[in-house]
Parts: sequence; C-alpha cells; structure tokens
Amino acid sequence: MRPVDRLDIENSYSTYKSYLKSLIESFGQFCSYCERPDKMDVEHVVPKSKEAGLEVEWTNLLLGCSRCNRDFKKDKNDRREGYLWPDTDNTFHAFTYEETGRVFANPELDNAARQAAENLKVLVKLDDGLEVQKTLNLGRRAEFRRANLIKDQFANGYIDIEGIMIMLDRVSYWSVWMTVFADVPEVKACLLDSDCFPNTATHYFKEEG
Repeated sequence: MRPVDRLDIENSYSTYKSYLKSLIESFGQFCSYCERPDKMDVEHVVPKSKEAGLEVEWTNLLLGCSRCNRDFKKDKNDRREGYLWPDTDNTFHAFTYEETGRVFANPELDNAARQAAENLKVLVKLDDGLEVQKTLNLGRRAEFRRANLIKDQFANGYIDIEGIMIMLDRVSYWSVWMTVFADVPEVKACLLDSDCFPNTATHYFKEEG
C-alpha cells in the first residue's frame, strides 16, 4: 500500500465531493488502499457520521474505489487508532505482497503495528485470495507477471530506464512493482519519484537505505 504525504491545499469546500479534484491532484487517481486506478470516491478515513466536521476535513479525506470504500470499509471503523493509514504510516513496509496475489501483515513489525496492519487489511479486505471473486488477488498475480517480465527485459538490456518511465502511467498495484524491483535501485527510484504517483512518502524509503 503506497504511503503518501498529505500536502496543504489552498481551497476549502462546503461539500466533501468537491475535494475530488484536489485529492486526485495530490495522490493520483488510485485507490488509497488496493492501489487500482479506477473511478474514485472521496473516502473518509474516519466515517463522516462519527463526529461533526469530519465530512469536509481535508486531513480526513483519501481516495477510495467503490470496492474498498463502499463494499467493505463503509463506516465500520470509528477512529484512526488501531489501524495503519497511507497518509500517516509506512503502509508499504506494513504488508508483504506475494506472487500468488496474497497480502499479509509484515511479520517483522512489532505486535501493535502488525495488529494495526491486520486490522486495515481486514477492514478493506486487502487480501481476497480465499474469496469466490478474487478481484485483487487475480489483478496482483497478473501485475506480478508483467512486472517480472519487464524486470527480465531490463536486466537483459531490452528496455532502459527511459522506457520504464514511459510505462509507469500504465502501472497498477504500485506495491507489486516496488516488491519486484526492490533490488533494482534505478527502477525503484522511478517508482518513488514519478509524476504518475504524486506525493509518495519517499522519506520512509530514504530512512531504509
């Protein structure tokens, strides 16, 4: 799950749907949770019904696809505490992504962080590998295959960094690509700094290495 930096914006609005353009400009047109490019909802981190003012509070808004936002998350959480969130936590490090399409809380986390990661995974059903309809699981599998193919082509000189940068506007599942290219610094840097993925929280990755 791509961690993001939330920047201040100049305008405030009286309706939460009016923030959609600002959110897309801030984070790109990707679901904040499953990372798919899709038609986005303005998603309330803490459901707007839980407290007065949350409906139009900029720091409470993210982007969510209808699957994550409407089908699963809904208003099931009543606080930020107890979960990890992409605008406040290193949510890439919080999960491990497997080529089978499965997603798990990172076992290297301490107990509290691992439980918070697990809570978010369950909240938005980030891992649907055991479901009848495996929307994310099948999508990640396909993206792993594509990313591994590009990695082989890059290693063998059939595609260069410029070619990969051109491809980034067609990348889904950012965390899959970061997993595949974790040992290729040049491509990892492209994924972190690309305009296709605005305001990725790159400081987490600088701290790692």
